[in-house]
Amino acid sequence: MDENECRVFLDPDSNSSYVGDPFVGVPVSSDIVEAVAAQYHVEADSLARGLREVQSTSVIDVETLFTGFDPLPVGRSDDGLLYVLAEADGCWDTVAGQTGLTEVGRDAVATAHDRQVGKVIGDRELSSGDGFVVSCSEFPVDAIDDIVAVVDKSRLTNRQATTWILSQYVPGSDAIARILSLPESTVRSELATVDKTTRRSAAETRTLDVPGPLTRLEPDPQASTWMGLDWSRWFDLRDSKTLRKELPRRPGLYRVRHSELPGLMYVGESGSDGGVRQRVGLDLSAGVSESGRQTGDKHGAASPLQQITEIAGGKMEVSVTTPPISANRRHRRAIEATLVAICRREIGWTPMVQLNREPAEHVSGSYGELHQELKDIAERSSYTVPSWQPWRDVTAQHWLGLGWTESRPLSERDMIDSSGIHAFRLWRGDQMGERWSQTVQEVGTTGSISSRLFKLQNEYGDEVRFSVVALDRLSSDTYRRSRELNEVRLDLIGAHYLATGAPPSEQF
Repeated sequence: MDENECRVFLDPDSNSSYVGDPFVGVPVSSDIVEAVAAQYHVEADSLARGLREVQSTSVIDVETLFTGFDPLPVGRSDDGLLYVLAEADGCWDTVAGQTGLTEVGRDAVATAHDRQVGKVIGDRELSSGDGFVVSCSEFPVDAIDDIVAVVDKSRLTNRQATTWILSQYVPGSDAIARILSLPESTVRSELATVDKTTRRSAAETRTLDVPGPLTRLEPDPQASTWMGLDWSRWFDLRDSKTLRKELPRRPGLYRVRHSELPGLMYVGESGSDGGVRQRVGLDLSAGVSESGRQTGDKHGAASPLQQITEIAGGKMEVSVTTPPISANRRHRRAIEATLVAICRREIGWTPMVQLNREPAEHVSGSYGELHQELKDIAERSSYTVPSWQPWRDVTAQHWLGLGWTESRPLSERDMIDSSGIHAFRLWRGDQMGERWSQTVQEVGTTGSISSRLFKLQNEYGDEVRFSVVALDRLSSDTYRRSRELNEVRLDLIGAHYLATGAPPSEQF
């Protein structure tokens, strides 16, 4: 064999030993480099240099793989290396041409990449393809198992599954485009394809959407199919005659909006004998109309809704939905919590008069635009909306983007810092199945976590697991802080219901 064929580089001078540690900056472990070098009869130092140059010149990178091929992410290292599988063997010819690798050098570099990815995969059975190691420090590690699961259970391409799962972890198509080095238009197109796929097949819906009666495909709080529910048309809330005539006498949910303001004013539920007709057509409608002042306020939201129209003009409108599952009190209340949580997530603040808020009382009148001042008040008076990244794995340490403590059995409740105000969750550790199928027993908030965990231990036993997160930036005002803690509970219950299709088992 000609000695040139055993060189890593075409230029003989490039095949010299590297000065210093030859494995610094090499994306493949030293043991793999040495084994591959021995297989191809090349110097390990020279192969390490070849791997480093391929990495530094970015001939093989995230943009190349996700634009021209269909890679499947299978792992990510702590120093930001993403391991993927892809049918992209021809890429190595381009690499060789641009970096001056010999044929042997090309094959050795490709083999080293492939073995490194194979080492990451281990015994898992994944789709075939060559292994590639690329830099991608922003890729969320927790998303990788979810991507593999979706690819296995759906007809999506690897790129579609990756794009869709990333939409659960990072805020917005622009962030996904930045991570994958794709045009934002491509990301939006891929997400639209996933939505169409979801609508076509019940099996795809279970995998790609959510398991309960709601859907994540229509998050706009004013849409006619918001969260997959069949909402009525919008009625003038003061038109009590029409409301009493057209609204059903069934349990259900309702939402109120202002004709000239974004988002929602209020979300409610009713399981009374008269259903939403009683709660909305009689109680709420009377409270916001002129006659309501004489008949009395039978709905807590009526007065603040009326005050808003008095200072800002416009009108209040209401829309209702009565899905069969709303006859179940626990599900109906959990759906109400989910709708409030989704409204907070999509708009950035809690529905304007939810939880006994009265934004009109805080209007100064100094603004030229009252609508803008009301929006600013609504945003300022809402507790911080969590990132929701990730939200499907309800026992994950970073569920909803919060810094939960590592889970422990309740027998170890004394091992956490009990100072401050906390949110908590607890679940049974013997659940079987995938991460997305996990459910929790209960979620809540407390100003005395030690006392609450003691009571929970007496109720559930030593082995039930718990995790807590300290809540910061709470108001010093007792009344407002109580409302903020309710907002946190609604976020937790709503995210759990959307992810699992059920409220926490001991909630409500």
